[in-house]
Amino acid sequence: MKKLTIIGRGTVGCIAVAHFVRWTNWEIDWIYDPFIEPAAVGEGTTLVLPNSLAQNINFNSRDMDAINATPKLGIYKRGWGNGDEYYHSFPSGHTGMHFNAVQFQNYMFDRLIQNPRVKTIEGNLTDYENIDSNFVMVCNGSPNELDDDYKIHNIPVNACVVFQCPWELPRFNYTLTFAREYGWVFGIPLKNRCSIGYLYNEEITREQDIRTSAVPILEEFKLEPSMSRKINFRNYSRKVNYSQKVCYNGNSSFFLEPLEATSTGMADKIIRWTFDLWNGTHQVHTANAKYQKEISQIEAMICLHYLAGSQYDTDFWSMAKQIGEFKIRHSLATDRDFFDMIYQVFHYHSPYWNSNIPDIGSWSLMSYISNIEGLGLKDKLKCFLNL
Repeated sequence: MKKLTIIGRGTVGCIAVAHFVRWTNWEIDWIYDPFIEPAAVGEGTTLVLPNSLAQNINFNSRDMDAINATPKLGIYKRGWGNGDEYYHSFPSGHTGMHFNAVQFQNYMFDRLIQNPRVKTIEGNLTDYENIDSNFVMVCNGSPNELDDDYKIHNIPVNACVVFQCPWELPRFNYTLTFAREYGWVFGIPLKNRCSIGYLYNEEITREQDIRTSAVPILEEFKLEPSMSRKINFRNYSRKVNYSQKVCYNGNSSFFLEPLEATSTGMADKIIRWTFDLWNGTHQVHTANAKYQKEISQIEAMICLHYLAGSQYDTDFWSMAKQIGEFKIRHSLATDRDFFDMIYQVFHYHSPYWNSNIPDIGSWSLMSYISNIEGLGLKDKLKCFLNL
């Protein structure tokens, strides 16, 4: 029988164990460092994670209370482009999820260790190629150093101030995504609290200005923070994510800002490509190519928001719009699938419309249609496409 080692018991480590328990008969060594504190920030998802949990552990609505979760019916966006508001709604009958990451990890851990094929080991290994297993998936957090083996240069935010705000009941069932003077603000509604995060570029804006700019959002939703903290981050992905034996996932593999909550969906794709690789239906170069292409397409999808700009005329938005335009022009010129997706937006219900076009950068064709309209990007993109 084959053996798999999964390193890390964060959100991605948990969903990786769940997948391989469900779809293989392998023995699984689950190695984690008990002294690493889990991230205590509420998370949002696309449609992918609830579907995967349903398939892998029979997760359903009755389990939502255990992880302080609420349904996510879409994303309410405001301030982008010319400042109009709109909803990026999910299809009827389909939802994402907002959940408490710490409670999720504890819930998954307690369920998964009941399986006799899962052996838990406390430790902190670094020599992955020499681990006594057929395969290794590394999900143990961000690399200590980001050198030339990592890249992503077209995301303009690198810091966030997060406010945790208790409430007795959720006041909305969608994610907030508001453009603000110095960046953008998210709102994640859990059952007993709301997380408000203000993402910005700390090389342009001071933390105190961010805190001041967040006050109107907190007041609008009648939120009183019980605590707040600043988080610094870098956006990155690996140039090489796979060898024949070792795969990286979660923050060990990539970090892209949470503008469209793509992290768990990307992690799920890495798990599935790895499953194909280790079962012989993919080659290493195929898995790495899929990884690089998906990362680039998510980056382009995010940059559509920055291309649109916002109602604010600030140094941040001047820089962000330039970055957004560079990335979108480059992706249209070099990625045929991304080009075809944008092209289809302008041929919806015409003889040239392709209803079977696959998702690009986590968005379906209907999501591109909704967001390009809502962001006010039609004229710009028509110009880019010479339509």
